[in-house]
Amino acid sequence: MILQNSKNAWYFLNQGLTAIYYSQFSKAVSKFNKAISLEPENIVAQLHKGTTLYKMRNFQSAVICFDTVLSIDPKNLDALYNKGLSLEKIGKYEEAISPLKKSLEIDPQYSDSLTSLGLCISKLGRNEEAIKIIDQVLLNNPNNSAALYGKSLILGRLEKSSEAMLFLQKAIDEDSRQSDILYEKGQKLTKQGKHEEAIKFYTRALETDNKNTKALVAKGWTLDFAGFSNKDIFVFYDEALKIDPKCTDAQFNKGIVFDRTRLYKKAIECFDKILEYDSNNVRALYSKGVSLSSLKKLGQARFYCECALEIEPKNVVALCSMVWFLEHSKKYNEALSYCEKALKISPNYVYAISYKGKLLLLLKKYEESLKWYDKAIELDPNNQTAIFHRFKAQGELDKMKKDPFLKRLTKL
Repeated sequence: MILQNSKNAWYFLNQGLTAIYYSQFSKAVSKFNKAISLEPENIVAQLHKGTTLYKMRNFQSAVICFDTVLSIDPKNLDALYNKGLSLEKIGKYEEAISPLKKSLEIDPQYSDSLTSLGLCISKLGRNEEAIKIIDQVLLNNPNNSAALYGKSLILGRLEKSSEAMLFLQKAIDEDSRQSDILYEKGQKLTKQGKHEEAIKFYTRALETDNKNTKALVAKGWTLDFAGFSNKDIFVFYDEALKIDPKCTDAQFNKGIVFDRTRLYKKAIECFDKILEYDSNNVRALYSKGVSLSSLKKLGQARFYCECALEIEPKNVVALCSMVWFLEHSKKYNEALSYCEKALKISPNYVYAISYKGKLLLLLKKYEESLKWYDKAIELDPNNQTAIFHRFKAQGELDKMKKDPFLKRLTKL
């Protein structure tokens, strides 16, 4: 029974950790509580519960979690440091110094504790002593951004403004550099289809630099991919746009989500905002065309799709947007010609291959349709759209073979 409880506790613990990466802090705490109810002395669950409560700014409750860990493991460095950090946040600087010093007795070079100790001592008015402590960290690692921020803050209190600004800029630059490294690691994982691992790096990138617009957009996109609500997704896109009103990827992705959820007018507003400062943005042009088509504004829709192709005639996505528009306008032969243009440029573009199968199906060329669907499925065996429509094409072909009259009609 004890082993079973332990196994289940770690199951809930892992669920809680996943929730943190998706910024679902209340859910994470709930999962950690389930783990703790099954295994009360699981200090990993207690520690993660405490750090999550800290992120939620519930510092007093966080301290209780860290005390629970320390009652089981008095020399737990993470619990000592985080207890000190939480006490500092609620203004209990004298109390915060004790666990921080205890952590430094175990590891005198624990840079996080040294930095926090320096900041607590500074809050008590002992700024010169605080700077000496922070300098110990910078002596070992001149690029430690937390120490650089700390020194900047203390120098500011000493009214050494120019020096304070110098260290602040160094801290910002270092955080930006580290955040970009984490973002790039996330991008590599995204390209490999490892989205759950990727979001961990995007989250860490934002913890390091919450103004990293690329990481904000990437996290929003990953949440969208995972099926989160518009509200959850837009938090990240809107934050990116607050930092940079011309963050095209954030604006574009918002537009795509609006279009997909049939809020076409809102989608067009997003694409128009891009076109205000970048009138030749091909993605915004053809996407606006697609949204206009959904609103049955066919003349305008065609105009914007054609504008995109005038700028980039070999853009396969723009070509396929025109295919989509023409197919929905029931102009199947013209759509087919654009589809073939796309395939000439990118012969293995599965979307275009599958779409050619669909157009041939609509034109009642069932045997040809099957060949193109087969090719699409060969390249992408999990392409459910191609599998579904291939089944339809096969059904129509079987029907035609049974009825000679239908067979003759298709040849007319």
